[in-house]
Amino acid sequence: MRLFVKNKFFSFGGSSFVLDENQNKIFKVKGKIFSPTRKKKIYDMEGDLKYIVRNKFWKLFKTSTLIYDSDHDLIAKLSNSDWDFKNKFVLEGDTDDITISGNLIQFPNIKLQVTKNDKLIGTITKDFNLFRDSFSIDVNEMDDAAFLVALVISIDNIWDNRSRK
Repeated sequence: MRLFVKNKFFSFGGSSFVLDENQNKIFKVKGKIFSPTRKKKIYDMEGDLKYIVRNKFWKLFKTSTLIYDSDHDLIAKLSNSDWDFKNKFVLEGDTDDITISGNLIQFPNIKLQVTKNDKLIGTITKDFNLFRDSFSIDVNEMDDAAFLVALVISIDNIWDNRSRK
């Protein structure tokens, strides 16, 4: 199944919807207008909280985002060194072995493979767009879809943080 994450051109707090191939809303991403950690929550369309993504408040030479599940337990940490000009990400799973690989500096499109416990769970593609960030996610199993959306939000937060410097 393919999902699409497109940031709105203008949005207070970074709220948006995640759509499937038929343009049906699958998840809602809600952000806050004033949040020093750029905290965003991912909900299904029934209103159930799936994941929370936020930037680490204190940073020293690297930017990190934290992914929490609906019980507020840390699931993964995504980091990127401020001095790494290759845009290499380090993904640390708290309970599972989660890895992200692919060419992060291939312009205009970036394609990343995500594995969990040595099993490919999905592919994330960042599509070139002048006006807003646009990602597509190929999900192997729907159970992993919300986590992959949280990972996309994490990647986007890190890129946005680096572009503000």
